[in-house]
Amino acid sequence: MVFAGAIKLNKRGYALAALLILLFIYYIQVQYSHSDDINVSQLLKTAIIAANLGGKFVVNTKNHLSVHVKGKTKEGMDDSVTTADLLSHCVMKQLIERRLPNVKFISEEKEVDCEEDLSGTLMDPETSLTEDVAVRGSDVTIWIDPLDATHEYTEKLYEYVTTMVCVAVKGEPLIGVIYKPFSETTFWAVVGYGHSNNLKPKANNAKSDKTKIIVSRSHRGAIEKVLEENFKHTPYEMVIAAGAGYKALEVAEGSVDAYLHITAIKKWDICAGNAILKALGGKMTDKNGNSLTYFNETNVLNEHGLIATLNNHEQFVNKI
Repeated sequence: MVFAGAIKLNKRGYALAALLILLFIYYIQVQYSHSDDINVSQLLKTAIIAANLGGKFVVNTKNHLSVHVKGKTKEGMDDSVTTADLLSHCVMKQLIERRLPNVKFISEEKEVDCEEDLSGTLMDPETSLTEDVAVRGSDVTIWIDPLDATHEYTEKLYEYVTTMVCVAVKGEPLIGVIYKPFSETTFWAVVGYGHSNNLKPKANNAKSDKTKIIVSRSHRGAIEKVLEENFKHTPYEMVIAAGAGYKALEVAEGSVDAYLHITAIKKWDICAGNAILKALGGKMTDKNGNSLTYFNETNVLNEHGLIATLNNHEQFVNKI
């Protein structure tokens, strides 16, 4: 049977059809443009689980170490990698890739082949994050340090050892997680949204007449000369410690006034601490006072030193 007629639309019909087409196009564009959105709460929980899981491997491997020296640091110390570094990297990598398959991430141990799935199934941790927002997945880069203070780990100086995860959005640090595996303590913060309850000044911190400055064991001599020259008229106490994560937490807890580092430092060492201090109202910059960024970039080195404080940041920038 053949129909010779045609459907005719009046002006109102044309207008309605055009409106429906525009609404359909808008719907498709909105759906497509937000298809990779990720909730900040999901990013935070993944970061906490990854840091904790990596830390468990760090603790469990401490008596079964194989140590390989990758080279020398600029300060002349061995740049070591251990079995624990590699296992922690693999489990953190697998966990992040499973939960956030489309997110870019950068690790200190990026050259490692991870064949066996070590990540298992874990429950989401409880957090006190009361608000939630979404960020574009394509804007996110996750930085991980599977074992900070490796040299001290091999010397059994476990108090300095941490595992760290940082979430940067458009290069800006948003989430920082630092886990102390040997005390099973997790510190986290989300810039603008909150932080873990244990991120507060220690109750027994008495105000000292001296400015406390924490510096690295690895280049104590170099920083001593800088402090002697630039703090001639300011009484100060130099605190020697290891691990960028440990030192950032000492600033966050108010145990010291500043963390200074005058040589180059890798961004996976500092991103989590940067996010935590920023969330607490503090600052972390290079030694010239410039903000640090964490894009998915080829150059992972911050070449211009580091100043981290909770208060009076410019005072330290002006002195270094």
